[in-house]
Amino acid sequence: MMLTPLDPRWENIEMKEKAKNETIYLTQAEVADKFSVTPSTILNWRRRGLLEFFQAPGSTRVLYPIGAVEKFEQEYIKKEKGGPKQPVVTRKRSEISAKPNKEWRI
Repeated sequence: MMLTPLDPRWENIEMKEKAKNETIYLTQAEVADKFSVTPSTILNWRRRGLLEFFQAPGSTRVLYPIGAVEKFEQEYIKKEKGGPKQPVVTRKRSEISAKPNKEWRI
């Protein structure tokens, strides 16, 4: 069975082909939502060189390639599941009581 351009499945194939050749970008707000931080935090990470970004000349809009965002997540964001567990810290009470043993008269 041959697909024709009128077949609805044709659009899915075309979209998959385009997705292979094109890079997907996220906005600063989308990246901030992904990591549950403010957009200014994303700006700080960008200035420190932790996140790759794209900015067209003369534009104020900054876009982040999805691959760079995923790489950043793997390198810098800690995952709770499957990671080493922290040792339990037990604290001892001090041996000095709050109430002195002797009363001193002056």
